[in-house]
Amino acid sequence: MAEELPLTGVREGERVVVARYCGEAAERLRELGLTVGTELVVRRRVGLGRVLEVEFRQLRVGMRLSEAACIYVRRC
Repeated sequence: MAEELPLTGVREGERVVVARYCGEAAERLRELGLTVGTELVVRRRVGLGRVLEVEFRQLRVGMRLSEAACIYVRRC
């Protein structure tokens, strides 16, 4: 099984798959469609690196690093 790492540890342009969540942000992220098994790409860090812009299911979403740290992913 591939190693899981927090989304904050993923480089720009890297493609990953959501493995699991932790924390309170999980419900909001599921409502956005970011469910376990969803493939996503980290597009860039914005706002002095405090926000990650990710793309999944033809959407681009900015999220705080505190939210991104609660998303564990596996590399494709």
